[in-house]
Amino acid sequence: MLGWLEELVGANIGVIHIVGGGSQSGILNQFAADACQRPVVAGPVEAASLGNLLVQVRASGEIGSLSEIREVARISSQVTRYEPAKVPV
Repeated sequence: MLGWLEELVGANIGVIHIVGGGSQSGILNQFAADACQRPVVAGPVEAASLGNLLVQVRASGEIGSLSEIREVARISSQVTRYEPAKVPV
């Protein structure tokens, strides 16, 4: 499935991001990393709320650009990285 998606978008997907409630499941995140053979970055849990808040702050003029929104989101969130298990060839 991941290969098909990469072909569709014409780009390599180097990292998979899992956000929201599902990001709290270590088993799900490790399974995704292993099954796709890609690192998984899990979190933030409240991604939708954080995104909504940051768009409102941007609209108020307190944040000036998309890159600033991304930086605020990055430093405001705790994420966990899962590495894929090595698969014997």
